[in-house]
Amino acid sequence: MLSIGLMSGTSMDGIDCALLETDGSANVINDLGHISISYDHDFKILLKAAEYAVRKCKGSLQAAKLYYPQAMKDYAKEELKLPESAVSSPCTLDEIILQSTQYHTDAVKKLLTATGYSAHQIDVVGYHGQTLYHQPTEKISIIVGDGQYLANQLGITVVNDFRSHDIAMGGQGAPFAPLYHHALAVRDKKLPLAVVNCGGIANVTLISSANELDLIGFDTGPGNALIDRLVRQRTQGKENMDADGQYGSKGIVNEAILKILYEKAIIKGGKNYFHLPPPKSLDYGDMMLIPELEKLSLEDACATLEAFTADTIVNSVTQLGTDLPQCWILAGGGWHNPVIRRALEARLNQKRNQPVAIFTADEIGWNSQAMEAQIFAYLAVRCLQNKPLSVPGTTGVPRALSGGNIYYCANSLTPL
Repeated sequence: MLSIGLMSGTSMDGIDCALLETDGSANVINDLGHISISYDHDFKILLKAAEYAVRKCKGSLQAAKLYYPQAMKDYAKEELKLPESAVSSPCTLDEIILQSTQYHTDAVKKLLTATGYSAHQIDVVGYHGQTLYHQPTEKISIIVGDGQYLANQLGITVVNDFRSHDIAMGGQGAPFAPLYHHALAVRDKKLPLAVVNCGGIANVTLISSANELDLIGFDTGPGNALIDRLVRQRTQGKENMDADGQYGSKGIVNEAILKILYEKAIIKGGKNYFHLPPPKSLDYGDMMLIPELEKLSLEDACATLEAFTADTIVNSVTQLGTDLPQCWILAGGGWHNPVIRRALEARLNQKRNQPVAIFTADEIGWNSQAMEAQIFAYLAVRCLQNKPLSVPGTTGVPRALSGGNIYYCANSLTPL
């Protein structure tokens, strides 16, 4: 089948859109093209304020819609350290959700143009949507985006709401990358290995065999989320990330504050996240910038947070009590930051007696930039086939489980 995947992650910087040919297994996975589109600066702020509103309303979308006009002011003051008057929005939360869906519509149209395919050649679109709140222990995961609107606009069948069934059955609803990582590893005969995806949140997939039920996957801690938040605050929203490690590369890791980050930065359900066994998953709102970071320069704070990201990835795997894999594959935008990669390499080699083989996804022929979008292209096909999207070792569900909602074009729109 020909499937398009769409992903806008917790960093909220834009949308990745990928075209995949696949049969929903390791037998056929062919990368046919990929594009990325960036959100404009103002929309990033509106979207982050939407996330802020839903988080403050503890996952109640209806309450967040009422609160959203004030949320813009509160977000500006608390997160961007700006006066309330500096940011205002004439938009409602419903309008932001519609605008987000329209951005995704545009992304698909641009991908079709770039690859030369027409809409009626595409079997399905896997539309993740925008995560605003994720608390599976409360049976809540707010991921917005209008699947029916997207199907109608494109004239293509759409699958979205991938996580709800998993959560309803007692799973974490994340991460959903492991089955795709597994399929690529089996296809390319790269077993065993670890795949680390570093976006706003970092997650690891440990692949020991060709059996999907042997998979282990979980969120290890922050990817770029805390670093991005720090840079936004220190620059009052003018910058959104430590681009290419420009700040962290000039800083020094504060070991005392690194230790405090472990103790205080991620408390989930009243418990230290790093003391919880996997499977486990994180929400952007679970992670906080501790006050101690305010004592540091921007450069030293970035360096310390970048070390924290790398350290938590390695420690989370060593805590399983198994040997660290010899081969590691790095996927996701976080690895564009060389400071995080160097910190990971140093820690992995320190923990193992033998040198560790570390490659980016691109270096082994995978497409790192397209990876997250490809995941949902792949899972959309598996949804249509009623194949599992998650297994016990990745989300904690009692058995291998399918999921997703299917939307068919409901009007007579001529496909593009």
